[in-house]
Amino acid sequence: MAASVALMCLALAGMLALAGCGTAQTGGTSSETTATVGANMAGPAQKVVISQATVDARPQPWALTTPESAVRSYLDWISYAYRIATSDVATPTMGADEGVRVDSYIQYNLEQSRLIDQTLGSITFGTASKTATATLLPATEKWSYRYVSISTADKTLSGPFTASYDTTYTLTKTAKGWIVQSVAAKAIGTVK
Repeated sequence: MAASVALMCLALAGMLALAGCGTAQTGGTSSETTATVGANMAGPAQKVVISQATVDARPQPWALTTPESAVRSYLDWISYAYRIATSDVATPTMGADEGVRVDSYIQYNLEQSRLIDQTLGSITFGTASKTATATLLPATEKWSYRYVSISTADKTLSGPFTASYDTTYTLTKTAKGWIVQSVAAKAIGTVK
């Protein structure tokens, strides 16, 4: 377990280095990370400033052994991806089409000069059903979220807000475990 965490940390550090990240020094301690992101997305490259604490707040390693654990890992890792504006970190938890959707949402937020900082408050799974090619897993979720600046680390632009959803995850089993292929979400109430 410790070896896989160390490898994941090393991989993330490498990805940040390849993405053009640098570290700003304040008072002799590392406080911010600046990355140029978006060059491989649909929009122009942009400078994004996030706190080093945010970069360091990586989720637990992926747990893809059951549909439920795969959904939880997917949610943890896309939330992290949204917050650091790097969709690639969540790729192992999802299929290619879902990866495009996550990447597009990051690009949309960058176009608005913001990132989303979201936290799953609760998730309740329903009974899974199987089709010929996938497993469908319904869930009810409650989230809190805020929008933060891309130019000032951790500066809240709006929020915090809350949102609830009825969701259905479509998952498939691969050689590496269960992955999310798509998500159908219906908001319960207003989402800002």
